[in-house]
Amino acid sequence: MAEQGGGHHDQVRKLFDAKAPAWSAKYAPGGRLAGRLTRFGAVLTSHVAADGTVLDLGCGTGELALAAAAAGMRVTACDISQAMLRHAADRDLQGAIEWLQLSPNWRTLPVEPATFDAVIASSVFEYVDHPSIVLGECARVLRPGGFVLCTVPDPTHPIRWLERLASPAARSPLARAAAGCWPRLDGYLTYLRISRQRHRARWWCAAAAHGGLLTVPRPAETAERQPLRMFIFQRPMR
Repeated sequence: MAEQGGGHHDQVRKLFDAKAPAWSAKYAPGGRLAGRLTRFGAVLTSHVAADGTVLDLGCGTGELALAAAAAGMRVTACDISQAMLRHAADRDLQGAIEWLQLSPNWRTLPVEPATFDAVIASSVFEYVDHPSIVLGECARVLRPGGFVLCTVPDPTHPIRWLERLASPAARSPLARAAAGCWPRLDGYLTYLRISRQRHRARWWCAAAAHGGLLTVPRPAETAERQPLRMFIFQRPMR
């Protein structure tokens, strides 16, 4: 779920290793992340052929990857969390997906250039140090005309306003001491410390352009704003 760096990305890995046993339950019907399957599925099937090739970057326990494979797509999935990948592979009973372990300080994806029709990255870019570099690596592994489908925190959403106010407190020694008594609070404060990239749409479009990608205009998904904003970027045909 991350790229260059040292301690920060080890923190990301450790957080998601700890979350791995309960992560799949969040995608169950009525779960907090269940809407991601519908949201990504609708966009993916509208931009990629049924037999297309897909890379799930930061795949977690593999729900999006498994859904894409069930739709007939050829899927490779990768993550820095060994625990997440272990749970994901255990659920891939047909062995339909290639699962790849990334090191926390990865710089280059272990795949050939121009391999995929799409890269999906659900809530991944908020954890990396240099999103434009990661987007550039996504561009490298995409075929000409291929797409990056990603979600990032929307800093204009009220939930993100509250998180911005809480973020300085999450770094205080007092908060860390208090969180030691409540594991869920500790996890949330850790999330606030390591979720670094909270930018407006123009910033993300510029980062994509720096990585060699075009922004695909898209209408609002619903009248109700969501804490995560989805972007579609495309590798130019030439």
